[in-house]
Amino acid sequence: MDLTTALSSALILLGAALMFVNILHHRQTIRAANKIEQQTQQTQLLVTAHLIFMVFFLLGYLAVLYLFVQDVEFSSSLFVALIFFFGAIFVFMGIVIQKRMFSKLQKNNEALHQFNDRLVDEQAKMLKMNEHLKIEVASRVKAEEADQIKSDFLSLVSHELRTPLTSIFGFTKLLEKRVEALDGSEDAALMKKEKERISGNLFIISDECCRLTRLINNVLDLAKIEAGKVDWDDQPVPLQDLVDSALNASRGLFSEKDSVSIELDIPDELPTIKIDSDLFSQVLINILSNAVKYTDNGIVSLAINVTSEVISIVVSDQGEGIPPVDLNKIFDKFYMVSSGDTRSNNKMGTGLGLPICKQIIEHYDGHIWAESDGNKGSSFHVTIPASLIVT
Repeated sequence: MDLTTALSSALILLGAALMFVNILHHRQTIRAANKIEQQTQQTQLLVTAHLIFMVFFLLGYLAVLYLFVQDVEFSSSLFVALIFFFGAIFVFMGIVIQKRMFSKLQKNNEALHQFNDRLVDEQAKMLKMNEHLKIEVASRVKAEEADQIKSDFLSLVSHELRTPLTSIFGFTKLLEKRVEALDGSEDAALMKKEKERISGNLFIISDECCRLTRLINNVLDLAKIEAGKVDWDDQPVPLQDLVDSALNASRGLFSEKDSVSIELDIPDELPTIKIDSDLFSQVLINILSNAVKYTDNGIVSLAINVTSEVISIVVSDQGEGIPPVDLNKIFDKFYMVSSGDTRSNNKMGTGLGLPICKQIIEHYDGHIWAESDGNKGSSFHVTIPASLIVT
């Protein structure tokens, strides 16, 4: 083998080695390319074709090297060797360029992922801030509503206090004048007439005093319950006695309305429960009197059901109904049904009865709520746990 053949063989061998290295690098490039998202089909075909081209080149190098080693006549062998050698260099440069491009693409892709992660984090922070803002706005709105309710309540209480006091003061002055007018009078008919008037005035004064007492007692009761200063006198008491007491206390309201009757759906035997009889009777009396007060014509029903879990009491009426917007608010402290609703017109009340009832029932782990379609009729539900039953 002459020097030219040996040099040609060496160059081809070197080219084959470079091509083999190129193929290995190209496989790594293919793996990196497969990791890149949203890769086009054209790019995949180009990368695959490049690999096939390099394998073909490697096989060509090996075939030419074999011809040189076997001393097969081959024209311009040095020229062919140079072409193959520079072809390998060209392919190697292409691989390097591709690797750099893919490396840059990978870096850009990683940077995009990092940027996307930061955007996700910022979005999460914004959503969290938005939730905090919503809570803060809701708290402020609730606080403003509470302030408004308290203002309305103070205005109502001032009015309710002023009204009976004004009546009492006015009728007291009127009584003074009528008593003075009777001094020295011997007219029996006039005396009788004035006595009737004085009796009527005294009745009004007494009624206004009772109204004033109820208002003050309600305010004091609610304050004591909220402050936790109520002495709960829990004693075994028959539930039937509590029901009878509430019905007797409400009998006067029924007698004032001939068009309203009471309907009972009560078991023959009711259990004995351990409870504060005065406070629980107050709850029953309140919801019964409300039912009569807001019913001008119809039936007020009282139903009791006892199960192994709860004692359920339902008072229903056929009165004016409660607007849906007020159903969840009538048990709130200081809340009064809007003045546009007929339930608040010409009715004696302070708006404190139901909040007091709620405090009492919840003290015994019970629940109280109202149901109404807003047009006619409503029902008040009270449930207390059966664990209060004395066996």
